[in-house]
Amino acid sequence: MGESDLEGLLKIFSFEKKQELERYCRDLMVRSEDFFALILACERSSNPFAHEISYRDKVPVHLVPSDSEIQALENTPAGSLSTGDAAKAASKMSQSFQERRYLVGHMFFTPDFAKWHFFCFDQRDLETKGNHWKEGSHVHFVNWLWPRQNAKSVWSNFVTEDQRPGGVIHLRFSEDSSFEPETRMEIKQCEFDKPAEKRSSTSLSPRMFNEDVGFRFEVNIKVTDRKQIEEMLKLFEQAAEDFKETWSKKMAGLH
Repeated sequence: MGESDLEGLLKIFSFEKKQELERYCRDLMVRSEDFFALILACERSSNPFAHEISYRDKVPVHLVPSDSEIQALENTPAGSLSTGDAAKAASKMSQSFQERRYLVGHMFFTPDFAKWHFFCFDQRDLETKGNHWKEGSHVHFVNWLWPRQNAKSVWSNFVTEDQRPGGVIHLRFSEDSSFEPETRMEIKQCEFDKPAEKRSSTSLSPRMFNEDVGFRFEVNIKVTDRKQIEEMLKLFEQAAEDFKETWSKKMAGLH
């Protein structure tokens, strides 16, 4: 789709008939940079939709080592062969890397939830080699045109039960490969300083985090093009201004 790829992505929000939407999506390729641009626009202005995200690392219960197994592993001398409970802990940890799922869901919706659009995926869906879908890397999609589905139940089922809605459309997905490695921004650290559960900043859930937490973010900027750096600075400045304005209006509205 070339330079109009973002327009192609936005077009899926315009259909009024499910059959026409499904037909259009057969040839659609969602690019990561366009999806990010859509998220950023919605986060900054709630236009054309409000946006909510859920993400979590899901490890099967049977692969979570017990306290006794963890203790046994910690007590095993370095370089020694693990046995008993220590071996069980090591085996579970190793297998968890194969079976764990990093689940991500994005909900775009109007304030009254009359129209909504839901995308979800895990790390296996995005694999470019050996993908379980014949077309390769993809994300799952449903929206308000699906019968017997609504935004709040779809969101609740995904967040609390890890359930994807039925009858989803597979959208082909492409990671951004337009930049050479030396021009990218390398994320060196991105983590909370204590366990935290992402909840919400919208009416889908009452609070953003389960507790007061700090956040550490460190990057190594490899970009050397002055124009690219200036564009990123302008983007950050605008986002900061919009964020401050939103909270200032909220404060002004308090009695």
